[in-house]
Amino acid sequence: MKGTGDMQGDIQLKQRVMEALTWDPAVEAAEVGVQVRDGVVTLTGHLGSHAAKYAAEEAVRSVAGVKAIAVEMDVRLPGECRRTDADIARAASNILAWTSMVPGDRIHVMVEDGSVTLTGTVDWNYQRMAAQRAVAGLCGVVGVTNAIVVQPSVQPQDVKDRIQRAIERQATDDAAHVTVEVKDGVVRLRGSLRTWAEREAALEAAWAGPGMIAVENDIRVNL
Repeated sequence: MKGTGDMQGDIQLKQRVMEALTWDPAVEAAEVGVQVRDGVVTLTGHLGSHAAKYAAEEAVRSVAGVKAIAVEMDVRLPGECRRTDADIARAASNILAWTSMVPGDRIHVMVEDGSVTLTGTVDWNYQRMAAQRAVAGLCGVVGVTNAIVVQPSVQPQDVKDRIQRAIERQATDDAAHVTVEVKDGVVRLRGSLRTWAEREAALEAAWAGPGMIAVENDIRVNL
């Protein structure tokens, strides 16, 4: 049975999550249902675009105290936003070609029933995520699968040092409690931090390392 303190914590966390959704102009907060139990946030609702769904998920990830997110939202496009797969594929290819952070000639687009799958290779994870964000906002898109591969291109020790310094900048007081291991393009983070936001910042720092293909985030949050 949950104690009064746990229930109160969930109530307060739900309030912070709802405030984050309301604050983000890309989110239609009234369309998103929020449930919280033991620090796990469940998002429900029917949204009018994949961009709105993506924005809601990103907004909740930034809230301190969130242990995990269960996404039970779906996308139901209004009639004026429906496009053929061919139209979406052309629009996706064009926007990738025009996005300066993305090597568009190395990314391939496949569209089926409004769902976009991205494949190919890039040098940095920020390029991989920039490609996803670019196509997520296109009219007619109901989902994005990001299968772009980041090719390792630097020495593991160099990557480890860069990631460790980035974590130190994000969590000055607690960085010493985090260890970083790098092998074959995979980063493993261990240790503890005081907030979920610091944990997320450490994860972003790891993904920002050149050539990273996966990150295992085993950092605990000492709430």
